[in-house]
Amino acid sequence: MMADKEALEAYLYKNIPLSMAMGVRVLDADKKEVVLSAPLSANINHKRTAFGGSLQAIATLSCWTLMHLNLKDTVKASEIVITASTIDYIRPVTSDFSAHATRPDKKRWEQFLKTFDRHGKARIQLTAHIMQGEDLAIDYTGSFAALRAN
Repeated sequence: MMADKEALEAYLYKNIPLSMAMGVRVLDADKKEVVLSAPLSANINHKRTAFGGSLQAIATLSCWTLMHLNLKDTVKASEIVITASTIDYIRPVTSDFSAHATRPDKKRWEQFLKTFDRHGKARIQLTAHIMQGEDLAIDYTGSFAALRAN
């Protein structure tokens, strides 16, 4: 089921104001994949390429949004936090860009939900990619935790 892109953008802008400053747009969003885009013009550095912090931020945000969409209707109220991340800057990003986050395979996702249900917290690794044309520019992995809200 596709999320309402405009409502999701408004949610991100309200709750994560950096997303508005970066010009983030929701291109696609469902429980299996989230694609967020941002313009180079709002995220440019002194070399006229995308600022590394912006690339890290949109990759993190795409994974966070994927978690949000998956957890908001399926588990009791939860908080989502990032606990660690790694990013490989493979090639410069010289144009508008988008981050593609995908949900892990069914077995890992179900184990994550089972752990969350049993302990009120769980952790899972998510990945996001940013392409430059047909080539991988950014390879991102983040460890995200869901915590049952009090």
